[in-house]
Amino acid sequence: MPVKRPTSPSLTLKNIKIRRGRSISTELTVSLVVLVLLVEVVLLLLIYNRQTDELYRRLEEKADEYAVSLSETLAVPIWDLDDEQIRRIGEGFARNELVASVVIRGAEGNVFYRFSRLTEDYPIRREVPIVHTGRTIGHAEISLSLATYRQELAWLRNTALMVLAVSLVVIVVATGIILRVLMRKPLDILREGMDRIARGDGDYRFDKIHHEELADIARRFENMADTVRQREQSLKKEVAERKRAEEKIRQSDIRTRAILNAIPDILFQFDRNGRFVDMRGNPERLGVSPDRCIGWKIEQVMPEKLARLFRRQLSRSFETDKVVVFEYDLPFGEDERYYEARLLAVSDELALGMVRNITEQVTAAESKQRLLEQLQRAQKMEAIGMLAGGVAHDLNNVLSGVVSYPELLLMDLPEDSPLRQPLRTIQTSGERAAHIVQDLLTLARRGVSVSEIVNLNQIVRDYLSSPECRKLQTYHPGIQLIPELADDLLNISGSPIHLTKTVMNLVSNAAEAMTDGGVVHIRTRNRTIDTPIDGYDDIEKGDYVVLTVKDNGIGISEEDIDRIFEPFYTKKVMGRSGTGLGMAVVWGTVKDHHGHIDISSSPDQGTTVAIHLPATREQRMQTGGEETIETMKGDGERILVVDDVAEQRELATQMLTRLGYSATSVADGEAAVVYLRDRQVDLVVLDMIMDPGIDGLETYRRILRIHPGQRALITSGYSESDRVQEARRIGAGAYVKKPYRIETLARAVRAVLKG
Repeated sequence: MPVKRPTSPSLTLKNIKIRRGRSISTELTVSLVVLVLLVEVVLLLLIYNRQTDELYRRLEEKADEYAVSLSETLAVPIWDLDDEQIRRIGEGFARNELVASVVIRGAEGNVFYRFSRLTEDYPIRREVPIVHTGRTIGHAEISLSLATYRQELAWLRNTALMVLAVSLVVIVVATGIILRVLMRKPLDILREGMDRIARGDGDYRFDKIHHEELADIARRFENMADTVRQREQSLKKEVAERKRAEEKIRQSDIRTRAILNAIPDILFQFDRNGRFVDMRGNPERLGVSPDRCIGWKIEQVMPEKLARLFRRQLSRSFETDKVVVFEYDLPFGEDERYYEARLLAVSDELALGMVRNITEQVTAAESKQRLLEQLQRAQKMEAIGMLAGGVAHDLNNVLSGVVSYPELLLMDLPEDSPLRQPLRTIQTSGERAAHIVQDLLTLARRGVSVSEIVNLNQIVRDYLSSPECRKLQTYHPGIQLIPELADDLLNISGSPIHLTKTVMNLVSNAAEAMTDGGVVHIRTRNRTIDTPIDGYDDIEKGDYVVLTVKDNGIGISEEDIDRIFEPFYTKKVMGRSGTGLGMAVVWGTVKDHHGHIDISSSPDQGTTVAIHLPATREQRMQTGGEETIETMKGDGERILVVDDVAEQRELATQMLTRLGYSATSVADGEAAVVYLRDRQVDLVVLDMIMDPGIDGLETYRRILRIHPGQRALITSGYSESDRVQEARRIGAGAYVKKPYRIETLARAVRAVLKG
């Protein structure tokens, strides 16, 4: 029987060496490099595709942004048919290298501007309507070139390829070096240990081997005793680690509970039956304690309506395994609190709920929306007012002849002349037209000169005893006007004429809202506001005199309230109930008096309009008796009339001559300066707005350089503007608004000449 020879260690190692035909480090290097490159290629492809979509989306957003910007910029120029402004705007957009083409058309398809840049790609095209005052007045078309987009894609592709190439080199080199270093030392240790064990060194331990795979091979060469001993040591280590893990879990649970108690949200746990399992957080934020929740069902804790909502959303969370988000509100005393709730089923029998108090966010959003609506109303009124102001100025110059010439003719006609009545009719019609123009000036915020101390009670009493009020009661016999005036009402600083018109418009609107008759309450009172009030028009803190007009008529719908102060917006029949400017005039008057408006109404419940005007502690000045034209005539004083309107110059000259003055006129400010270089006059009557050329303020400044202290009187189709006030500050004695009557002019001239 042949004897089997023991295998020597040298032979074993030799066999191992001979059988090692393949390198583990090389195979690991190749496998790792291939895996990393595959991952990197996939990531680069995903990034490239995502960036491609993102670049194209940004270009589309930029096209949308340019189109909207072009539309909004062109609204006013196309409305005004300003070809030059339209061309400049189009050229401004065309200078952008991204823009491939720009086409601007009118509503009928007529082309105002066209630009096109040659390009080989298919550009991104956008066409949007041009809207002004709610009407489509044209279309704007803009196209963006894809050249920049393609350049960025090429750069991105080249960069990705470069990154891939560099990564390949770095990974191959680094992986090869690292694996060779990491593999060589453990294998040498294993080889040395195997040799020592083969030589009978049973106490040798593979302490320097840290790789699990090689350590497993090494442990196979150890004896049973060593295996048992290592097993015991392993068990002790496992017990110690388990204790440390349990301690870490306990500490983590403590920290988690502390964090949950510190966060502002309230956390709940529900079972599938809607029963509260747990509650974390500050219960004061929700108004319910944990004892009142845990162990109870939703219907036993929450109000009925809210319980149904929670039950329905809880069912959804279990059915969908997704986060269910919803909002609700709860009354707390006189306040209302808003909450956001999130529900998520974390298992088949347990759901997690989180409730957050969002009252501040909701209140802030509502306040922001209200401020935005107020800003939009103010901007709309300002835009319409600018248009109305320009029209009113020109109409006042035209109406000067209609109002003033009949007065001059009536002074020359005998009392029994058949022409007197037609002339009075012409004069009355002109004055009525001037009142309408005054409404336009008020709307333009150029019609109120706040300079008198008045009492609102007297304004209301004067209106109630006026012919206009009696006429209103004749048209509406079923209407009863009830004044409720405070005895201790404070004074205000303002214009009696405009305040009277405000009262008249408010009462007239209230009367016309009660088709079957009713009661209109007109109240005045003092009010001190310590905290700003949010409403239709936010009211700042301060002392106010409040005028309230309340009716029990048909009311105003919510959508109409937002437009009630717009000019020409009315539910009445045009031509039968005024011009449609009434409430717009009220708005302009209140704003010019630095006041605030609050309005509340609902259909069939009546309307209440409250006007808050700043109070003053100043007292009213008493005025003397009225003077007649005869007592206000001049004594040949020399007066120079400066006006760019020929008819106005002629009219003013005739009036001044009739009043006993020596009047001369020139057509513009430059001519006035030339005239006064070698002459002197007692008074200069200056028109404030003269186009073209220098205006009344600049003319007066130049005259003062020649004749310091020169007396002057300012006239204008507007009411007092900043430049009128500046002219008065540097020496002009008075201001007269066109169209003026001879009595008004006589009183102003006499006042200035008397100093």
